[in-house]
Parts: sequence; C-alpha cells; structure tokens
Amino acid sequence: MALPMTPHEPDPSNQSKPVVNSAHPLDLAAAAPVSLLIVDDEARNLDVLESILSSPDYRLVRALTAERALRELLEGEFAAIILDIQMPEMSGIELAHLIKQRKRTQHIPIIFLTAYFQEDKDVLEGYEIGAVDYLTKPINPQILKSKVSVFVDLFRKTRALAATNTALEQEIIQREHAETSLRVLNNELEARVQARTAELMRLNDELRERGKALRDSERRFRNMADHSPMMLWLTSANGACTYLNRGWSEFTGQKPDDALGDAWFDVIHPEERTPSLGVFHHANLNREAFRHEYRLLRKDGEYRWALNAAVPRFDESGEFLGHIGSIIDITDRKNAERALEQARDLALAGSRAKDDFLATLSHELRTPLNPVLLLASEAASNSDLPVEVRADFDVIARSVALEARLIDDLLDLTRITRGKLALEISAHDIHAILHEAAATVAPDIAQKNLTLTLNLNAPLHIVPGDNVRLQQVFWNVLKNSVKFTPTGGLITVESAVSTAGDRIEIKITDTGIGLTEAETSRAFDAFSQGDHASSPSTHRFGGLGLGLAISRTLIEQHGGSIAASSAGRGHGATFTIELPLAEKDVLTTDDTAGEKSSPTITAEKSAPGAIRGRILLVEDHEPTRVALERLLIRRRFEIVSAASLAEARKAAEPGGFDLLISDIGLPDGNGYDLMAELRTRFNLPGIALSGYGMDEDIARSEAVGFRHHLTKPVRVQALDKALASLIH
Repeated sequence: MALPMTPHEPDPSNQSKPVVNSAHPLDLAAAAPVSLLIVDDEARNLDVLESILSSPDYRLVRALTAERALRELLEGEFAAIILDIQMPEMSGIELAHLIKQRKRTQHIPIIFLTAYFQEDKDVLEGYEIGAVDYLTKPINPQILKSKVSVFVDLFRKTRALAATNTALEQEIIQREHAETSLRVLNNELEARVQARTAELMRLNDELRERGKALRDSERRFRNMADHSPMMLWLTSANGACTYLNRGWSEFTGQKPDDALGDAWFDVIHPEERTPSLGVFHHANLNREAFRHEYRLLRKDGEYRWALNAAVPRFDESGEFLGHIGSIIDITDRKNAERALEQARDLALAGSRAKDDFLATLSHELRTPLNPVLLLASEAASNSDLPVEVRADFDVIARSVALEARLIDDLLDLTRITRGKLALEISAHDIHAILHEAAATVAPDIAQKNLTLTLNLNAPLHIVPGDNVRLQQVFWNVLKNSVKFTPTGGLITVESAVSTAGDRIEIKITDTGIGLTEAETSRAFDAFSQGDHASSPSTHRFGGLGLGLAISRTLIEQHGGSIAASSAGRGHGATFTIELPLAEKDVLTTDDTAGEKSSPTITAEKSAPGAIRGRILLVEDHEPTRVALERLLIRRRFEIVSAASLAEARKAAEPGGFDLLISDIGLPDGNGYDLMAELRTRFNLPGIALSGYGMDEDIARSEAVGFRHHLTKPVRVQALDKALASLIH
C-alpha cells in the first residue's frame, strides 16, 4: 500500500537536518550513526520512509518481508523498528511476536504503521506484545521523526550508560589489582632487601673461594699444558705471546721465555713467516678464531708442517683477552695428502687412458664394418637386383648393424658404470619415437612373420627426454620381444596416462617364450641371459645381455621406471615403461635427432644426367674409401679422394668443391682441423665419418663446422639423407 504524506506537511528535502546529540563524554562511539529497521511489503512505502528519515545520524535498513527483517535483526543492532501491520505472508503483529520472543531483540522499540482503523482490542494486543506506538497512514513526517528521535536518543543514552558502567567496572577491577600488586611488591621488596643482604655476605665468601680456585686452576692448567702432546700458547689482547708450554720448547728448542712477544715467529719458515703474521694480526684485530698451516723449524734443523688453531678469549664482561691456541705436527698428514693427490692424478690419467682406449677400440671395431654395411645396404635397396640377392644383402646389412649395436652396448655400459653417459633433454612426442622404433625392427618382424600392433591411445604423450636414447630403449625392448617370440607370434605396444595424470605408461607385450620368476628378477642385470642360455648347447638367441640393463639405466636417468612381468614359461612377457610427462604438452622438434639415430630411409636413385656436385672425400681406410667412391659416383657426384691430411689440403687448394666428406682419425692429423680450415677458407659444409661415436665426439664435430656426424659403420640410407640436406 502506498504511504502518502498528510496534506500541508513540509517537503522533507527542504527541512534542515536534525542536530546530532553530542556523544556522552565517556563513550564517543555513542555519536556514531544508529541503525533503524523499516519493514513494509511495498518498496515505494520504504522509499517514502527513507525520504522522511534520511539523516547522517541514521543508517536505514530496508526489509520487504518478515523473513528479511528477522535476518537483519540477527546480524545487526537497531535502535527502533518501524513495522507495517498489513503484510501478505506474515502480519506485523505476528512478526512482532517473534521479535519479542528472542532475548537479543525483545527490548527493541516497535512503531506500528497501519492504514486501517483499529479496534481498541487490536491496539491493546499490539501494546501487549511490545509495540511502543501506533501511527496511522497517511503519516505525518514530523510526528514520525519526532518519535524516532526519542527512541534513537534513548538508544544512544542506554548504550553510553552501558559503556560507562563497563568502564567503571574495569576501573574498579584495575584499582583492586593495583592494590593487590602494591601489597605484593611491598612484600617482595622487603624479601629482596633481606635476600640482598644475605647475597652480599655470600658473594664476599665466594670471592675468597674464587681467588683460591683461580690460583688452583692456573696451577692445574700449567700442569696439564706442560704434559700435553700439543704445543699450547696464549696471547694478550695486543697479540703478544704471554705463555708457551713445555711442548714448544721440546719441539723447537726455544726456551719459553725466549719465545714470548713476537719472538716465536723466528722459527716459522721464511716463506710462510710474513703470511702467518698477517693471519695472526687479522684474527687479533677482528677477535676471531683461525686455522693456519705453515712450516715450523724443529730443533734438529728439519722444517715440519704444523697446524696452528686458535680461538679468542673473553672475560665474563665480554672484554677481549687475547687468543688461546694449539700447534700440532701434520707432516705425516701432508705426506699422505700428497700421496693421495699423486694417486688421484694416476687414476685420472688411467681414466683418460681408458677413454682413449675405448674410443680407439670403437674406431677400430667399427671401421672394418663400414664398407661392408655401405655396400650391403646399397645393394639391399637396389631394385635392379633379384629379390633373392637383395634379401641376402639385407641379411648382411642387418648382421653388420647388429654387430655395431653390440659395440655400442659395450661402450654405453662402460659410460654408465663410470657415470659419463650424458643426456640431451628436450620435449619429444613419445608416440613418434615408438613409431620410429617399430619401423627400425620392421624387417625382423617381417622375417619372422610376426604381427606388431600399436595401440597408442594416451591423450598426453609429450615427454622431456633424449630422443636418441629413448629410441635406443624402445629398440632394445622391441628387439628383445622379436628375439623371443616364435614365428607367427604377436607383439602389442600400448600407451596410457597414469591415474595421477603426470606420467605416461607404455606396455610392450609379446606371446613369446615368457620368463620364469628367477629370469624376471634378473632381467635388467648386465650380461644376464635367461635359463634357456645356461649352457652353450642351449644358447640359441644370441646377444650379450646388455640391452635391457642399459635401457633400465636410461629410463631411470629420465626419471622413469621399467619393469618386466610374465605368467611363466610359455606365457609371453610384458615390459612396462613409465616416463614423466612434460609440464606443458608442447613439442620441441630436434632436427639432429634423425642424424644421430640413423633412421632407415629409402634414397631415390637419380637417373643418369648432369653432375650433382663436387665432393672432396678424405678417408685413410682404403676399403671404406673405395666403397664410398663407388656409391657417390653412382649418385652422379664428381669425387676427389685423399688418404691423409696433407693430400686433402693439397687437393682442396684450387677450391671448387661443394662438400667435404672426411674421416676424423687420419694418419697425419685429424678431420676436425681440416673442416675448420676449409670452412674458414671456402665456407665449405662437411659430413664427418668416424668410428668415434661418443657424445663429446659428435659435439666436437658440430663445433668445427661438420653439419652431420655419421658413426661407422654407416648405412647408405643415412649417407643419402645427409647428402640430400646439403646438396640439392
């Protein structure tokens, strides 16, 4: 219902604002605005009430429903409630009943507003439940403001009175506490006077005892110091030596009195005397501890290494008194350290010699395989040859590649045991790596008529890792499954994301001969073979037993895990590999990954025609050089060959080459120097051919300008890919 104003009443906007009562001096908070709750089911009535009561002294809280009014009463403190009687869900009378039933709100004054004539009994009921006044609509603003002002003033005075009472109660309590504290302090003071008198008497006795104890302590100290196996000394605050024990005299031959002051520095070796003085003076100036080694002249004329260690001394008041220190003969320790250092140098030299031996061994084992693999892999992909002949060459190529893999395994195992196997970590698609590994074993799969199924369903498959080493792991595991799965068997590769969502799980399952419990427990041990290989007569699968051992180390270096499981002999085996996923599923491509892993590709043979380019070929191993010449000539390259560094430099002098293909180890130098020289002079790109295939060898090749580093034995497909990237 609308709430009109009575005729002739002044506009509230033209009225001067009411004067705010001064706060009670004991409670300045009483002057703060007070809250009034206005309750009406019509918003326009609330607007009228707000316009009438608008004042900086009041905070007006609106409520359109009884439920809202009750919620506001629970949350705030109100000086008065202006309540419409006629409301749809709950009348003002009913709401007043609820308000007065609650202890927290029962004392709040209620002014009822009504537009209807009320019987005396209705008015009486309102007063009985706690209403303090009735106003009929239309409302006279002045009357409403006057009544509200009375209740607000009463509310403020009540609040100020309560605050005053509280303050008085606190003051009374504080005075009682003060009186109690005063009595306690008086008692304590009297007790302390008595205790102080007794303490002074006790201290007097104690001082006499301390004087005696100090003299006894000095006698004991000198007695212990003179019988100590160490040389002991004392200095004063100015750094001068004031005491040296008998051990000093027995070691140096100096009498204690002759060594006091700075005289004890005379027996320090001349080369260490000035530095030692600097150490002592610095420690004395900064009042700090020190440890210092120098040579000290023994009474037999031999200089011995000594360790001098000291700490500062302070009295009870914190005043610096000087240093106390000890000196011990450490010549034997020095000799032992020197011997240990020499042994370490010998060990490092031995380690370097072992590295050189391994590199040489790798080179010497790989080099003879190089022409065989080059020619065999070339012939195996030559479509002009009969299928049977190509198959024979493929067997030769795969056998040579396997031999190279065994060499790599031996070298990898050596690096692992010596902690020298480094990883080049970047983000890679593990599914792509699995496809590449599957392609690598595809010829073996086809030969044994096996079925390889890839179920790569992991939604997240980017991992941080070394692309080459991860390919090596999956090649080893797949090769293992191919080896132990009979003809016509099945191999399945699956991927899934772990429950936690932070790792990818790859399972490689085969229908092979399976593993016994004992074989499972040692599957990843180096040089381990299954029970089927326990004697030469039963060793029918080959291999050194290194692939899985190396794979486990590589996976663990990637922060992952690898495990083998099997239901027993004849039931196949499952290898489970877990790797951490990249924090962001972003792939970082690695343009050199293919070069290092030498993936199998098919080079398209060019038809006879114009020369594609001019190549300087440097190789001291004649069979390899001859094989490379034939292969490159077939690919329409003009070849100039050299067997040494000197020949290569002479051949390169006129210039005009498009590419350098060079061995690293040459009889009169190395390919690194040649590459660096030709790149500087002719900006010539290069391909390195080497039996040295460690990471540091590849890095060095790239540093001097080689665009590719092909490790012997080289597949012709890898050579074709390198050529295609450099000569178009």
